[in-house]
Amino acid sequence: MLQQIAQQQPEMVLDRFVEVTNDLLPQFLPDQSSGNRGQEPVNPRLVRYYTTQGWLDKPLKQGREARYTYRHLLQLLVLRRLLAEGYSASSIGSLIGGQADTALEDILQGGVQLTVEAANPALAFLSQIRDRRESSPSDRSLKRSASPAFQAPPPASSLPAPPAPPPQAWTRLEILDGLELHVRQDFVAPATAHERDSLLQLIADHLAHFKSTQRPP
Repeated sequence: MLQQIAQQQPEMVLDRFVEVTNDLLPQFLPDQSSGNRGQEPVNPRLVRYYTTQGWLDKPLKQGREARYTYRHLLQLLVLRRLLAEGYSASSIGSLIGGQADTALEDILQGGVQLTVEAANPALAFLSQIRDRRESSPSDRSLKRSASPAFQAPPPASSLPAPPAPPPQAWTRLEILDGLELHVRQDFVAPATAHERDSLLQLIADHLAHFKSTQRPP
């Protein structure tokens, strides 16, 4: 769908750009109640603000009219998705401009079981910033007061062996007669409508491949 927009509408005027963005946003935003950060519709004034802040590339110019491209669309969708997930615009805006279109597509797709931070070192850093911001100042002060100013690390020979990883728990779901789904406890469920569609398509592809490899009875 995004590729079709790139081919059919390589350049858009601002009003059309805003309209296309708002049509696509619900598919890529986390399932949350309306009114949260990043959930409200985009408007021309907001697009201009993001541009002046450097969070979106400057638009192309045709005469005195601004034109927006597929890359602008990816940047804006990614920005709004990360805002809805709790990142601050000041943290993520400067990083979006340096990402290739393929990287922006990967972040947008989310991919079932794809951790954005793991796929993108820059966003891993942002995740740490977000986690630090969400912890209360009182918690941080307690941690600082409880820890000594400096301690030399113990010799390697005295270090305890790392604990064994806990066993992974699986839950068995019976979908249909003859079809079961096994879900591991750390599985991350799809957060957006697009990710749910991607998961369903992935399951359908696996089932089609399974059927094609089976010998007829």
